[in-house]
Amino acid sequence: MNEQRDNVYSIGQFAKLTGVTGRTLRYYDKQNLLKPSWRNEHGRRFYKDEDLLQLQKILTLKFLDFSLEDIAGHLADPGINLQQSLDQQYDLLRMKQKQIDAVISKLDRIRHIVEGTGTLDNGLLLTLIHSVQHEEEQRQYLSRLMPSTLIDAIYMDGKPNQERLDTERKMLVQMVKLTELGKAGKQPQDAEVVQTGLQLVEMMRELIGPIISEMSEEEVERLEILESDETFLDPSIFPQHVAKEDEQFISEVMAYLADKEEGGNLFGR
Repeated sequence: MNEQRDNVYSIGQFAKLTGVTGRTLRYYDKQNLLKPSWRNEHGRRFYKDEDLLQLQKILTLKFLDFSLEDIAGHLADPGINLQQSLDQQYDLLRMKQKQIDAVISKLDRIRHIVEGTGTLDNGLLLTLIHSVQHEEEQRQYLSRLMPSTLIDAIYMDGKPNQERLDTERKMLVQMVKLTELGKAGKQPQDAEVVQTGLQLVEMMRELIGPIISEMSEEEVERLEILESDETFLDPSIFPQHVAKEDEQFISEVMAYLADKEEGGNLFGR
């Protein structure tokens, strides 16, 4: 009776059998995760059936998003509490899932905002992405300077999501128009710039005007001081390398419109 022998596979055959590329198998060999059962005199790798089990362990742990370092630890020490590791990995993956969901949600919002606005200048688009990304930090910063009701109005809390996106899109269209006018060499006092700026201001008034009308004189006075201070927005959460000329032009337009407004401000009473 013939003695049963293990099947022997070249690296190419083993790769085809397992669906893992030869390159990956060589990498696992280099990382001491999966050594071939033997090599011939020419250094060619050969695998046996028992190597299939080792590879399956690696692929299972990799599927669970364990790092190669952690996988190596589990393979080197079978006594490690795998169940405890699975619980920790579960918590880690849930955390990653929340982060990914948050990023997808923000990207979805940005895509809806820019929809129909044409091709945006990269600088302005990066500024928009940065603003959405750090919106919560900016809200926390403003909460130390403004009444919560005003902050809620600025960020359109309580409004239906589609209405909020439509408003953000309309405001972005006006900002794009302003930046294009600035790039074309227009000045803040030019009629077309003034008209576009006033349209943007009117949108902002619709958001915060009713709240400002109910604020105390002291709160309004404090807001007017903030409006005249270009540094009242937390600079640490704004991009320092994009669209500076666009931001400067919009600031100049707003300052010009404020100078023309009775009382010297755009949004106060």
